[in-house]
Order: sequence, then structure tokens, then C-alpha cells
Amino acid sequence: MREADVPTVQEIERDIFSTPWPRNAYYRELSSRNTAHYIVLRKDEEIVGYGGMWRMYDEAHVTTIGVRRDLQHHGYGRIIFAGLVQAAYDLGAKWVTLEVRTSNDLAMQMYEGFGFKVIGRRRGYYTDNGEDAIVMWSDSIFSPRFRSAFEANLERIATEVDGLRRDPPSTTTTR
Repeated sequence: MREADVPTVQEIERDIFSTPWPRNAYYRELSSRNTAHYIVLRKDEEIVGYGGMWRMYDEAHVTTIGVRRDLQHHGYGRIIFAGLVQAAYDLGAKWVTLEVRTSNDLAMQMYEGFGFKVIGRRRGYYTDNGEDAIVMWSDSIFSPRFRSAFEANLERIATEVDGLRRDPPSTTTTR
């Protein structure tokens, strides 16, 4: 994600979230390159979604993922999440964590498909409606089980999402 992408990201956020982040939050995150990593997904030069995470010590914490409402349920969230997991590898993290709304069953299923486990609940976490958040955590991203799930998701992306090349993307973990 670049600063020039922020207005489009905010447009998507305003459409899909009842409490979008303020614009200055993205600019602040983008200026924190040592601890924050934000990406956008483009299709035909148009931003269709975005995601972000923080790296804190050995942990990568997913802060946000969003896909244009009219393009949801086409695999783009999976692509963005896979990009964040790859970034966690590239940044030297050992685990990935996130919170997800209790009502977001599809997202929880996707995260579980990547090998994440529910480890807790944050009561009243979401300020717009007081909904609880489910806290999910990965095994070590270097464990064979997690790596296998990640690679299976890359294969699924390569075979199921329209407009993508059919060879799986590189999964190197060098910096």
C-alpha cells in the first residue's frame, strides 16, 4: 500500500465497515515501515482489497482486511490473507494473531483453513455494536502443519480465483 492508495482503501472501508479507520491512521501506519506492513490487491489496476499487520517481536498481528463489497466471496480475502502470512515469513515473525467478529463465520472458517485456532474471546471488543471478538492464533508458521496448510491455500488460490496465473506464487522465506 502506498499513500496514494489510502483514498481508495478508505472508500472500501466506508462501504464495508460501520467504523472505518480515520485517514491519518493509514498514513501513520505507512510511515511505520519497521513495525507495520500494509498491502493492496489489484485486479486490472483497480484496488479490490487491502490488508495490514503489525510485527511485534516474534509475532505478526493482523490489524485489518477488507474487500470491496461487490467482490466479496470470490477468494480475494484469501489472497490478501495469504499475502499477509507471506509477509510474516519475510519479516521474520514466528506466529500470526488476529481478532475476528463472532458473527463472521466465513472469515473464521478461512482462518481455520490456514491452521489458526481459537484461543480466546474479547468481550465487547467492537465499538460500533459491542460485539465480541474471537482471538485466533497460528501455530509456529514454520511448523510442518502450518506450512502445509499455507501451501494448500496457495494451491487453492491458484486454481479457484479468476484472473490469476495458474502456477502457485513463490513461498520463499528469505528477507
